[in-house]
Amino acid sequence: MSNELLAILDALPLPTVYAPEGGPVWRNRIWQEWSGTSESANDLIAACAQLLAWEDRDCEAAREWVGVLLAGDPPLSLAAPLRCDRSRYAQVVIRRSETALTAQAVDITALLTVQRSAEKQLNVILDALDSLEEGFLLLDAEDRIVFCNRRYRELYAISADLITPWRPFAEFIRLGAERGQYAAAIGRVDEWVAERLRQHAELEPIEQHLADGRWIRIVERRTADGGTVGLRIDITDIKQAEELRRQLAISEEVIAAQSALLAELSTPVLEVASRVLLAPMVGAFDSARMEKLVATLLQHVQQRQARVVVLDVTGVPVIDTQVGQALLQCATAVRLLGAQMIVTGIRPDVAQTLAMLGVDLGSIDTRADLRDGVQYALRQRG
Repeated sequence: MSNELLAILDALPLPTVYAPEGGPVWRNRIWQEWSGTSESANDLIAACAQLLAWEDRDCEAAREWVGVLLAGDPPLSLAAPLRCDRSRYAQVVIRRSETALTAQAVDITALLTVQRSAEKQLNVILDALDSLEEGFLLLDAEDRIVFCNRRYRELYAISADLITPWRPFAEFIRLGAERGQYAAAIGRVDEWVAERLRQHAELEPIEQHLADGRWIRIVERRTADGGTVGLRIDITDIKQAEELRRQLAISEEVIAAQSALLAELSTPVLEVASRVLLAPMVGAFDSARMEKLVATLLQHVQQRQARVVVLDVTGVPVIDTQVGQALLQCATAVRLLGAQMIVTGIRPDVAQTLAMLGVDLGSIDTRADLRDGVQYALRQRG
């Protein structure tokens, strides 16, 4: 019987040990070759210790596990390096029947090599994802969290502890909203969550405002297996720059409006009598301000059908060639509109300067002061 049993065991393609209740431990030829010894073993665990590089504590643990193993239970799988060649690894599968314990070994060296290579590559990928400045999130086909990188947890710090593997994304979003993670969700959690999940389902790119003031651009795509991969991009600086540009634009509009108002107030055109206009010039005038005055004056002449315009320059400290020429052009334009222009308030020093500069105001009626100019204008209006 023993020779027949040993022949059966030797015919098996895997290293095998057979240990019947109360009987000797039988090892086939391949088991002995792998273990490098033909010495007998007291029990199945001792035979396994001949094959695997187990320490005493490993043997004790294995005996405890085998001690609770019942017939019909799933087999017990244990892996370790081979005792005679620690560069090779074997996995021993132990089963209990009604009458015996059996163990078979499988060389898993190549499998472990592939597994370790895959783990190394995975760690490289995970390290690369953790180095990103953008938040990265991976969801499975059932919309559950699989993985997120370091930056994602930093962006969603308020709800970072809720980011656990296999947590439904919808649950994560709601819990975060209830904690106040999202600025737009405060006071309207249900409505906000429903809208956010709709956007997520439709892969709609959005800009999300967080409670800490940051703005996040969210871009999501479907994976081949039906999952979802998403990026969270911090665009706070961009939003702040946009807001600054908006505020500057508003400020520029206000300044422009104020400047226009001040320009209008600084060169008022008054109707002192029917069809008689008065335009007092106050302060320094450059080409831009002079151009504005001329345009305003001509507009009032046309609108009010003026016959006489009194231009008082008493309040102008300096009249240079440019302003003098502008006065001549203004007088010509007023005359073309059927009115007469009178200039008042030319001081002696200004008159001397104009003469030195060669500006000839001889074609323009002038009066010494505003009173004389207005009286003359009232006589001239006809």
